[in-house]
Amino acid sequence: MPQNILILGARAPIALEMARSFGKQGHRIVMADSLRLTLARWSKYVAVYYHLPPPAYAFGAFQEKLKQIIIDEKIDHCLPTCEEAFFVAMTKDSLPCQVWTAGLQLMHQLHRKDAFIELAKGFFIVPDTVNAADFNDFENANAYVFKPIYSRFANFTLLRPTVAQIKQIPDSTAWVAQRFISGKEVCVYSIWAHGTLKALTIYHPKYRVGKGSGIYFEPVTHQALISSIKRFGEAIGYHGQLSFDFIIQPDGTPVVLECNPRGISGAHLIGNDLARCFLDDTFQLLNPSQKHMAVKFAFLITQPHLMLNRDFYRANDVIFSGNDPLPLFLQPLSLVEILKIKFLQNKTLLQASTQDIEWNG
Repeated sequence: MPQNILILGARAPIALEMARSFGKQGHRIVMADSLRLTLARWSKYVAVYYHLPPPAYAFGAFQEKLKQIIIDEKIDHCLPTCEEAFFVAMTKDSLPCQVWTAGLQLMHQLHRKDAFIELAKGFFIVPDTVNAADFNDFENANAYVFKPIYSRFANFTLLRPTVAQIKQIPDSTAWVAQRFISGKEVCVYSIWAHGTLKALTIYHPKYRVGKGSGIYFEPVTHQALISSIKRFGEAIGYHGQLSFDFIIQPDGTPVVLECNPRGISGAHLIGNDLARCFLDDTFQLLNPSQKHMAVKFAFLITQPHLMLNRDFYRANDVIFSGNDPLPLFLQPLSLVEILKIKFLQNKTLLQASTQDIEWNG
């Protein structure tokens, strides 16, 4: 039966992927974000678009507007895709629809880097991790990675720092020190329905924007990793989208680094099957795609020399769709809006793109 689907986080390519998947299945798509000129709003599958108050700065207004949209549009399912998921979790019990997040307490435990490592013990191999205020192994400082407990996209991460860099951390109680693990970085994206694993995909972010978000997604197969994630998600009874960062050591052993209780780019490897993963109780999809995917516009504006690379031509673009072309041609408008925030507020590009939805405990 066609249903009304509210997708949040329209700035993200994953929201566009979801809109296309649900739209092709005949569902009605309502989309919302606290930015205006977002990538996914231009999709032909979006019936109506709402501009939300920024939840990080105006949570009360965000909560009120979100609930009113759900009532007015008769929404059946609300799917946050970015960090607005935390703010949705804060109000989910008051929303008259199926909300695809876990409860806030569990999401906080997963999001906070030191708390997640404690929760992960017994399910995964974890690196030595301590609060930076308690760090005293200065002789081996360059064997560690320092990062804020609530950071995302490797924001502010100090990779194998000097002692001088460590001592310049402004508030070390809000940072963790984690033993550096060498190997291949992989990311895991999964979908859960009340403790049941519905979908999972693993990829290597072969190219990034600086130290930040991945823009090239190379599929990876690792059966032992799937099994351990399945045990973990079932044990905590997770509901919604759940993502992880791992290092696969040279001997093939995975070590978990951190967790993101929200969507990430692995959803592109599921593609058209996303809608079934959320709505079909009998459907399950594990490590489905061997297609390489990329955000090719990001290559164009950040690393144009890589457009001559064989990988660039091998990958499918996550934005381009022959029967839904407007997001491809209008995506520069999204960049213009973020650049305006960057220059007016003196922020980095990454900060400008997420500060209004960031949840830091």
